[in-house]
Amino acid sequence: EIKTLGTVRDSRLLAQMPPRKTAVGKDAPGRGAPVRLLKRSNSMSHGIPLSEPTRKRPAAAASGSVKKARVAAEESPFASFPRPTPQDVAKLHTALAKHFGERRPSGRPKRQILDTVVGTILSQNTTNTNSHRAFSQLVKKFNSWEKVRQAKPAQVEEAIRCGGLAPKKTQWIQAILQTLHKETGKTSFEFLRKMSKEEVHEQLERFQGVGKKTSAIINLFDCGNPDMAVDTHVFRYALQLGWAPTDKERLAHNKSTSGKAWPVINRDTVYAHLDAVFPDHLKYSMHLILTDTTGGLPVVCGARSTLGFDGKSAISVDGKALKEVLKETPGPWQGKK
Repeated sequence: EIKTLGTVRDSRLLAQMPPRKTAVGKDAPGRGAPVRLLKRSNSMSHGIPLSEPTRKRPAAAASGSVKKARVAAEESPFASFPRPTPQDVAKLHTALAKHFGERRPSGRPKRQILDTVVGTILSQNTTNTNSHRAFSQLVKKFNSWEKVRQAKPAQVEEAIRCGGLAPKKTQWIQAILQTLHKETGKTSFEFLRKMSKEEVHEQLERFQGVGKKTSAIINLFDCGNPDMAVDTHVFRYALQLGWAPTDKERLAHNKSTSGKAWPVINRDTVYAHLDAVFPDHLKYSMHLILTDTTGGLPVVCGARSTLGFDGKSAISVDGKALKEVLKETPGPWQGKK
């Protein structure tokens, strides 16, 4: 059967995260500071419903993670570009988590990896609402990925039409299912759970319709491999915060240095940059806070808005303090101090 709504609690991903602690007395900053756990939060990211425990203040990085992030920065396609540092990422995450909660994988049963692959394909060029509706209708009509594989394309198109680009998405989905069945005898991607981050990318990106974003999401949500997936939200915020070079900076760099030239600035190159410099233990939480369209930053900082951050703790949306914007916007944060 097609199982949905679960999230993986993978030891490899949770090992990157500091242990949870319950607040005792007054919260104190620094490593291992007590934190206050919040109720479970329902999120919507890439058309995928998630439910994870949140807490208001994130713990400090595990020992050695900052050093590893500094070394990893050398692997960025924008080598020598100074932003963001691991400290920049940690400060922004702390500031955002005070309002949106730190996100963690839940202990619920794992969903099938194919659920995430198909859900992410359906989320392309449409809203989370429409893509989730398309996924739900596909599940209701066929009940298994094997039946989707065997179905006539017109039947699949009808089920997912509300998500847009139905003929193209149907072709991509059925091609994946046919290839899996031919190679393994099953319509399943569960073998990816035992693979490394790089192997997951290699296996998935051979399919049309599956790029670095989808592969990173599978790593992050299903395989327990820290991977900083970059969608339209994350890409926009990175540019607004100056966490990726501008075209002007890129041209100046390429003219003035004899070193490695910086590539064109797009979602894939910004993904490679952010994944190299973000501390692993923050990738899951940061990605969800920045992409959750029901209880995350996109609710108050949409496509036409500009995100600002002073590098310490003050966040703004279109020049207005985030705290004030949240007071005026209905959401799960209302009623919280």
